[in-house]
Amino acid sequence: MMQRLTFLLLGAVLFAGCQMEKPTVKNYRRVVAMENLTPVTVERLRQLIAADTTHYKVVVLTSSCCGPCLMSMRDVYPKKMAECDSSQVRWIFVEESYGTAQYMDEVFSAHHIDSPRYWIDDTLPQYRPLMLKSMWTVVWNLLWHHGASFEELGWDEDENRLNNIVNAIAPQPHLITGPNGTPTTVMLDPQGRMKCSYTIDPSGNATLEPTDIRDIAVPVTELDYTRVDTLRYAPPVCTPDGKCN
Repeated sequence: MMQRLTFLLLGAVLFAGCQMEKPTVKNYRRVVAMENLTPVTVERLRQLIAADTTHYKVVVLTSSCCGPCLMSMRDVYPKKMAECDSSQVRWIFVEESYGTAQYMDEVFSAHHIDSPRYWIDDTLPQYRPLMLKSMWTVVWNLLWHHGASFEELGWDEDENRLNNIVNAIAPQPHLITGPNGTPTTVMLDPQGRMKCSYTIDPSGNATLEPTDIRDIAVPVTELDYTRVDTLRYAPPVCTPDGKCN
């Protein structure tokens, strides 16, 4: 019993440490004071995108504490930005949470990306980021209700938040159902048509997603925005010795 309690307490401490960059009043005030960052509601972001009818747009929903986001900043975005002149393509980087937005300047500087930096500052329940109600509530519930949902643990966030944001900032004839993490890239032609893909997982389930810029082999300006591509992920192939690829 004592060993179990010690393990749970250690887990709670680690959990608390991992959540230190989640949205808090302290982080919010820090980000608000950063002059290079522009707060934007989801509706305001939609207006900024819709008002530009002369450029292709690449909207990057990112997080400065996300490993794949940082790799994309280093390996993908600079290369894609160099493929087209800025007179053709407008890049819009949006930090999805103010809990990590404080690191945007550092990340952009490290990877030599010079673009406007926005962060979502929206109180509507379908768009707002994860909100910390009480750290003690989270820790207590983690100890006694391991495996509970975020809401049950004391957090509050719409489970379809990223989908809601994508569908709101660039409305399309069919709802996007696929984004489930950062980075998410939304590529639009000057007419506001989004480049989309049907992604079919190994089980055969299909979702309609914004095409990931990491999956394209041509410049943004050469994509066919009237066509929906299909990405099919084959089921893993396993050998008799138990190794799968």
